[in-house]
Amino acid sequence: MALSLTLVDPSEPDLLADLRARGYRAQSVGGAEIASIHLTNAQGPDAFLIDTRGTGLLPRELATLRRQFPAAGIVVLARSLDPAGMLEAMRLGITEWLSEPIAAADLDAAVQRVARVVANRATAGKSVAVVGGKGGVGCTTIAVNLAAAIRAAAHEPTLLVDLHLAQGDTSVFLGVEPRFTVLDALENIHRLDETYFKGLVTATPSGVDLLASANRPVLGSIDVLRVQALLEFVTASYPWVVVDCPRSDPNVIDALDVASVVVIVANQELPTLRSASRLAALLRQRCGAPRVRLAINRFDTESEIGRKDVERVLGGTINFTFASDYRAAVGALNKGEPLVAGGGSRLAIGFEDAARELAGLPTVARESVKTGLFGRFNRR
Repeated sequence: MALSLTLVDPSEPDLLADLRARGYRAQSVGGAEIASIHLTNAQGPDAFLIDTRGTGLLPRELATLRRQFPAAGIVVLARSLDPAGMLEAMRLGITEWLSEPIAAADLDAAVQRVARVVANRATAGKSVAVVGGKGGVGCTTIAVNLAAAIRAAAHEPTLLVDLHLAQGDTSVFLGVEPRFTVLDALENIHRLDETYFKGLVTATPSGVDLLASANRPVLGSIDVLRVQALLEFVTASYPWVVVDCPRSDPNVIDALDVASVVVIVANQELPTLRSASRLAALLRQRCGAPRVRLAINRFDTESEIGRKDVERVLGGTINFTFASDYRAAVGALNKGEPLVAGGGSRLAIGFEDAARELAGLPTVARESVKTGLFGRFNRR
């Protein structure tokens, strides 16, 4: 079936006829009419084309349109790449912005992208964000190994996104030297489509695709709307996405309400637990408690701060515990491969089991892995 389009404030008299000639079911309205023109059709068209080339401004009624027809895609046509206008559009959740000269092929591709995103919203991929209650708790190790374990278990494309805008280490853990980074994606969010994005990601020997941290310095932080737009795009493009998140960037934390699951990582140290408890309360409020999971890294069964103590401080059940195995973790890092690639250790098994649970995959029956006298440290 042909896509239905509504062209708003067309600046070219032949544009409507051209769209119809290319097979679209198209109609044209003025900006003041867009809030009422489709009252007889609750769903609205497949996409709106907002032509700003005549006025240079987005219609004031656009916010109303967005609320009234949340399932309809929107493409903005403009004379130039106007930063203020683009930012306003992103605040409304609009990511397709075409500037002159506008080729027919580019317009068709933009319409197909917004229509594809709308069609795939119900089957969008699942995203797992990993964030530490404090620095140094091992979030990158966990994110890398969860991504590799999901890729191995699900046998489907999996993306790891390093949201540390600079000086993140996921590329070291995966043994690659990326040419492009997450900063390229965020700074060019208006250009983000399947073809452009494929040029930004790096394939790794583990099978995981990586959108790596930047190597150049970054002044300040990236707008939260750009982070949200990126996360929405990647979950519409990949079945599985794992995000390594810096807890120090408030805009990244604010964007996590678009994640399917947020894993807060802590350890059995009081300063970390105090910080993690505040973060957990914030994310439960933003994302909803059912989407927040708690994990203890480097779990020590002999610690003075036991599992129940951690649960009491963090205000919830500990969902995952990862054993302390410094030698295995450092060995995998130095080889530039995920720990789960070698398998066998308690730590690797912990990552594999957590990945399966987060991905909704069936668990695997395993024999006990004994380490130490009578295997007394085998308890999770």
